[in-house]
Amino acid sequence: MIWAIKKAFSVLGNFYWKIFGGIFLATLWATIGSILMFSVLGFPVAMDCFKIAYLNYKPFGKKIILIPNRIFASIIWFVSIGWIIGSICLVNAIISCATVIGIPLLNQWLKVCKLAFFPFCSVWA
Repeated sequence: MIWAIKKAFSVLGNFYWKIFGGIFLATLWATIGSILMFSVLGFPVAMDCFKIAYLNYKPFGKKIILIPNRIFASIIWFVSIGWIIGSICLVNAIISCATVIGIPLLNQWLKVCKLAFFPFCSVWA
């Protein structure tokens, strides 16, 4: 019974998330992945970008855990593209915090912000 309630709130939360920025963020990650697919070095990163795009499409019900894995790739990511996507997520988190309708999304924006800054040092469950 409790599982069904959690699943229902997860479905409703993901629908709400898609309306207020989730589709834009998932499209942004998929676009970056599509651009990176055309280089030999960027192909493995592009596969991770597509996985992250799916996570940004449905973040409710998932947890992000940071682990010290592929730190060099995450530093290069942060210096090149990550600060832009992370800044977008932080601004949206601040906007969500300022509005009553956006408060349920605040935790999700911070979750995807952590993922945007360090995507290769994170694991989701």
